[in-house]
Amino acid sequence: MRETKTRNRKRSAHPSELVWALATFSLVLPFVAIGVGALALWRVFHEIDGGYALLAVAIGLFALDVVIDLWIANPHTSASEDPDLNRRGSQYIGRMAPLVEAIEVGRGKVQLGDTVWSVEGPELPTGTMVRVVGSNGTVLQVEAA
Repeated sequence: MRETKTRNRKRSAHPSELVWALATFSLVLPFVAIGVGALALWRVFHEIDGGYALLAVAIGLFALDVVIDLWIANPHTSASEDPDLNRRGSQYIGRMAPLVEAIEVGRGKVQLGDTVWSVEGPELPTGTMVRVVGSNGTVLQVEAA
């Protein structure tokens, strides 16, 4: 049972606890780096020992923050199980529906579910069955079925 949970955790697209902890750490890290950097500059200007070492630490903290941000922003790290989730038009590719408004001059309308979509395609009369073959934002590309 324990092996199954571990295997499922690796396959899940949901961020792990480590990713959430690093994201939180990454939100705080720039402020810590700015504070350490300000202290370092104060020590350097007042000729107190350790100022340059603290300045190096501040630069290192900024660099660590950039590395964490780039790792979290990597598409492979934050991949979704449903890549078409926020692209509704892509979810309709392959579906068939009748035209509710004829395609004239390349544009018409079709109803899918409870939404009337603008479509692009060849000139076709109202009521013709069309198949969705692509999407461009909120405009679906169709062809005669």
